[in-house]
Amino acid sequence: MTTERGRPNGGGTIGDRLPASLRRAVASPATLVAFAALVVPFALGWLETRLFSPLALPGYLLYSVGTAIGNVVAPRFEFWVYWAPFLASSYGIAAAVGYGYERWRGRTAE
Repeated sequence: MTTERGRPNGGGTIGDRLPASLRRAVASPATLVAFAALVVPFALGWLETRLFSPLALPGYLLYSVGTAIGNVVAPRFEFWVYWAPFLASSYGIAAAVGYGYERWRGRTAE
């Protein structure tokens, strides 16, 4: 068994094993802005209907696709239950955007 930094089995946290650009992308400003762009306009429109705007369309599409899939899997849930998968998928998309931005920024810096 090898040890890395004094940890058995070459272990460590998952963050120690991820590439640096991926670690930066998970919490980069680009990721947070993309997440906010998906969630905030949709959440405002969900809370108060008169606040729906065209900016909510990407979040609305993501929520409706997740709701359609969830309704097939478990048809008896109410719509508010689908917020957890919506937030997780929004963060996944935002992390992909942040990773792409970090890669693009790294490429232009060279």
